[in-house]
Amino acid sequence: MSEALVPTDRPTRVGIVGLGRIYDLNITAYRDFPEVEVVALCDMDEAKLAVRGAEWPAAGRYTDLEEFLTHDMDVVEVLVPSPLHRDVVCATLGAGFHVNLQKPMAANLAEADEMIRAASDAGRVLRVMENYVFYEPLRVLRRVVESGEIGDPTGFHMKMVATGKGGWDVPFETWLWQFEQAKDVGGILVYDDGWHKFSVALWLFGPVTEVMAWIGETEIGPGFVIDAPTTVMWKHESGLRGVWDVTYGVDMLTPSKYYTSDERFEVQGIKGFARVNRCTARVRQEPSVEVYADGECRSYHALDDDWGSSFRDSSRQFIRWLRGDPSGELLWSADGARAVMQFLTAARESSRLNRPVRIEDVRA
Repeated sequence: MSEALVPTDRPTRVGIVGLGRIYDLNITAYRDFPEVEVVALCDMDEAKLAVRGAEWPAAGRYTDLEEFLTHDMDVVEVLVPSPLHRDVVCATLGAGFHVNLQKPMAANLAEADEMIRAASDAGRVLRVMENYVFYEPLRVLRRVVESGEIGDPTGFHMKMVATGKGGWDVPFETWLWQFEQAKDVGGILVYDDGWHKFSVALWLFGPVTEVMAWIGETEIGPGFVIDAPTTVMWKHESGLRGVWDVTYGVDMLTPSKYYTSDERFEVQGIKGFARVNRCTARVRQEPSVEVYADGECRSYHALDDDWGSSFRDSSRQFIRWLRGDPSGELLWSADGARAVMQFLTAARESSRLNRPVRIEDVRA
């Protein structure tokens, strides 16, 4: 990519539809970024429009999507709840705008394919925003693996503890729709957080061929079920095996500026290992990255390990990509995001069928 897809003689005009909790992270990309101008905001909640709009007094404010799509824009950030993605994205692409879509891409592969066709028909870019692969400690992990410092990789393990204490305040209505959608997509952790984890595995080690999953259930309140404990195992085309292990710490306090997820990532190689000790939350106070090889341990202390920074860097990379910057892979392109969706779907199907599922057998 080197040809600009948006005008470069002025800032890129961005509109945002959906002004809920995740807005607070995505909007960091556009503050103090001279290559962008936020020109329009859209949400059905007028109170949210008033609060969010105060930061962008010149931006148009809309409660109606159709009216919002008449505004002069180049790119639209779609931050609405996942069940609305297909309809909002298809309408936005049809109106002639590029789309930066909050993950997960869709409820299922059929909806993902509808959005991909809509982007092709409109001649516009559909990008599904993934922040984890822009998290600096994970990017260091990838560079260490690719350098050969720990030798050829022999295994990849991701560990997550979902907890209920600590972190930021998430409005009850946000949790409510997340749990409601989880009933249709196989669980809030596998569908929502799992998207990140499956993205990281594909980004680090390429395509997956087979998945085996056991998705559990724990009732955390009347009518609220979390899909833990869960274990997902898979095999990459290279033969490398991966594991994502999820447990629930009901009484575990988790210091965090964001969600209460204690996460670790480790790549084992034939000469040593590389490990990321934290991501969303800040439970472990060790260096954010540790590398062991040849009998010595090397630590990285001065990385930008604030998880929120990865949202900023992810969306800025997309804007620069649209403006013709040839550096960097588009993460995720519509096709790349579909591969993540296929991986996620295979895990759900494997748990339902209680057997391994080959990726090539997962279809819309």
